[in-house]
Amino acid sequence: MKSVFTDEQLRAQILQYRWNQGSWSEIYTNLDKMIRRLSNVVKNNGKNTMKKVEDLVKWNWVLPRKHWDTVSLNPVYKNQIKEYIDRNLWKI
Repeated sequence: MKSVFTDEQLRAQILQYRWNQGSWSEIYTNLDKMIRRLSNVVKNNGKNTMKKVEDLVKWNWVLPRKHWDTVSLNPVYKNQIKEYIDRNLWKI
């Protein structure tokens, strides 16, 4: 079932997906694959998801790789990312 997430919850979903994939620094995964996976649970079919990924890149929490084809998490911000996920992902 698709849900409407707040901006914080959607960012936390993106970070959680990357966290579970183990995508840190030079270990990266495909951006399109992530957007397709999240489009199963998030409305807007990836349009809003891409905007939130861009926000996370501005925060330096997510690192774009290979001309934005792939992304990975920045290990420098590991503690902040974990706190953000815990604080926003399970809010109802």
